[in-house]
Amino acid sequence: MEILEAVKHVEAAKPEIDIRVIRRIEIGHAIQQGDVYLHRVPDNFPHGEQIGAESVQVALGTGNGARHMAEGAVKVYKGVRLPDTVRAPLNVQPHEVTGPVVVASDTWNLTHPEHPHHCLPAGTYQVTYQYDPMTMRRVQD
Repeated sequence: MEILEAVKHVEAAKPEIDIRVIRRIEIGHAIQQGDVYLHRVPDNFPHGEQIGAESVQVALGTGNGARHMAEGAVKVYKGVRLPDTVRAPLNVQPHEVTGPVVVASDTWNLTHPEHPHHCLPAGTYQVTYQYDPMTMRRVQD
C-alpha cells in the first residue's frame, strides 16, 4: 500500500514551471529550447508571408514535443534564410534547418510543456532547428 500512496503523491505533484527571463539579447546571439534555437537578428531581416500572430507553434510536428509556442505581442512569418551567424551542416540544404521568423513588438514568451519557458525582449528572431546527422534531417519531436 505504501508504494501506491507514493505513486499517487508523485502523480499529484505538479512540477513548477521554470521560466528563463532574458532581459537583453544582442543581434547574433541565440537561445535554445530543446531542438529549437532562436537567433536574434536585425529588425530588417528578410522573411516571407505572415503565418500567425499572438500564439503560434514555431516547430514542426503535431506531438507534445513540437509544442514550441511563440506567445504574446508577436507576428510570425515564414523564414526564408539562415542568419549570417549560422551555417547549415555539410550536405544539408539550408531550408532543412530554417524555421519561421518571430517579430515581437513587446516582451513575449517561448513556451513548451516539457522545457523551461523563455521570456524574451521585443525584437526579431530567426528560428532554426537542430540537425540529426544520422538521419540527415532536422530533429522533429
